[in-house]
Amino acid sequence: MNKKKQKLSGNINDYPLVEVKWFDAVSDSSWLSIDKAVAAKPAIPRSLGYKLIETREKITLFTDYIIDDEDGSLTVGNVTTIPAAWVQEVTEIIFTK
Repeated sequence: MNKKKQKLSGNINDYPLVEVKWFDAVSDSSWLSIDKAVAAKPAIPRSLGYKLIETREKITLFTDYIIDDEDGSLTVGNVTTIPAAWVQEVTEIIFTK
């Protein structure tokens, strides 16, 4: 369990649900021909979560949260911070009735 938890004020509706498409590093510790090494490409993961913050340097998402019964504050878990330079696309997920 993560010992550092960030308590947030506000409502979960203050944090939009988003999908982030981003580049990530890929490594291979095996022996490769020059051609195979040159052909290596970064991974393109997609992360889904609530957008905590987006700045020129980073985007931070969380996927889990607890609402405090006493004061209504949020505690978040499974936090992912992605460098902004690696982000390709951010799409807000909107549910309709």
